[in-house]
Amino acid sequence: MKFKIGCKTDIGRKKSNNEDSYYFLEEVGLFGVADGMGGHAGGEVASKLAAETITKRVAGAGDRLDKIENIPSFISNIITIASDSIKQEALENPSLRGMGTTLVQALCVNGKVFVSNIGDARCYKLSASGEFSLISHDHSQIQDYIDDGLITEEQAKVHPMRHVITQAVGYTDNLNARTVECEYKAGDYYLLCSDGLNDQFKNDGEIKDLLVKSLAETGDDLEATCQKMVDEANELGGRDNITVLIFKILE
Repeated sequence: MKFKIGCKTDIGRKKSNNEDSYYFLEEVGLFGVADGMGGHAGGEVASKLAAETITKRVAGAGDRLDKIENIPSFISNIITIASDSIKQEALENPSLRGMGTTLVQALCVNGKVFVSNIGDARCYKLSASGEFSLISHDHSQIQDYIDDGLITEEQAKVHPMRHVITQAVGYTDNLNARTVECEYKAGDYYLLCSDGLNDQFKNDGEIKDLLVKSLAETGDDLEATCQKMVDEANELGGRDNITVLIFKILE
């Protein structure tokens, strides 16, 4: 496996601290973004703990990753371990109680890309052929309304319930990570982000247009592309912390 990687995180225009974290282990094909919550320092602690716990567990699996038969179950287990770590930290530090984090991650193994999420952090895929799609599926009240056909994606952007999530690592019991299996193909891009990015755009089509334009303008420089996407989100209001991680499969 070989990748090109870019990542940027930014406090945004309205927040006083950055509660987002990103993580990756290029050698094992792990990439992730966590968006913490909890006020004071809680969100920062939660997202950092999730990132540290997951990377440690995946790195610890080492060469055994290729031999794991049920990757979604493996991912679910390590997310649960991360969740338990956050809960334990909150028990030991009362000021951190109520903290948690959303997360989205991709794990490349056995010729597949396994995309998992909890909450409303997202993963988009831009295929080598130019097809753009949302791979993750939000755990949120507003997504439930969309799934039930009650509102449109555009209406969801301004709905008063748009920030109510139904699952969070370290906060929700009985987590149900949703894992989607994609083919591992050279030339495909994966964009992982906190909701501070996608919430600033009217629809996913605008995100695609910005991604394609930025890749062209930067000559496929992923760091510069991430920066352009962060800058645009800030120009559109920057209401939340913004984190973007893009990886491209080279071989």
